Amino acid sequence: MATLRDVKRKISSVTSTQTITRTMSMVSASKLRRAQEQLNRVKAYALQMGLLLRRVAATLPDEAHPLFGQREEVKNVLLFPIASDRGLCGAFNLNIAATAERFIQENRDKYENIGIYPVGRRIRDHFRRRKYELVREMVDVKALDTATVDRLAGELMELYLDGTFDKVYLIYNHFISAAKQQVLFEEFLPITVAATDDTVDYLWEPSRDEIVDELAPRYVWTKIYYAIAESQTSEYAARKIAMENATNNSGEMIDYLTLVYNKTRQQTITNEMMDIVGGAEALQGE
Repeated sequence: MATLRDVKRKISSVTSTQTITRTMSMVSASKLRRAQEQLNRVKAYALQMGLLLRRVAATLPDEAHPLFGQREEVKNVLLFPIASDRGLCGAFNLNIAATAERFIQENRDKYENIGIYPVGRRIRDHFRRRKYELVREMVDVKALDTATVDRLAGELMELYLDGTFDKVYLIYNHFISAAKQQVLFEEFLPITVAATDDTVDYLWEPSRDEIVDELAPRYVWTKIYYAIAESQTSEYAARKIAMENATNNSGEMIDYLTLVYNKTRQQTITNEMMDIVGGAEALQGE
């Protein structure tokens, strides 16, 4: 049976943990607000870029740019999962890893090679522990900046255009609300756009090829930037919820341990009184 000192030490330990989780929840809430503001700004630009691309692509043949059009034979595919460098965010990283692994297991016999280019230390370590071969990696993305996106967009387009991979899939967490995030698995390269009725007959100035050569890479850059912004916002939301749950669980455990402490203390007092009464009766019997 635990002594009063043991129970009191546990209460102190859980209280310290609760203080930490409450602080982390508050920090995540603050970061979440800033990330949402940034995401809203990026989202407006990304939606307009996607709309422009759909309008332009509807008037273009597949051979208008190397990033457009499907290849006749797809042998090598690349998975581009975006997760986080830190944990303590619930199933945020695990959901990304599970989605990627599910695709690998279901399509292992369909393709000659399935490469992985992870973004985030946690997702990288997950695949390393399972002995998956990583094509490249990106970790320690502390801030969403243009230099990081330039590198990612450049490397992905290089891997696709030089024929190393015939198709690239993008995997990331889509931010729906502070309480809900959804894993998206999207075909990223080659660029495919849904048909639209909102077709515009453009007058090209400068030439069509010059505009498309600028627009296609810019779309890839914007999509990656937007996906990372979505992922970071989802990460802060997931960590905020996880820390709130941990804080509530700590409170419940403190209540339980306090009850155990009081019961143990009462039992100790009762035993001492019984010893005193027993001793007094023994003296009277003499």
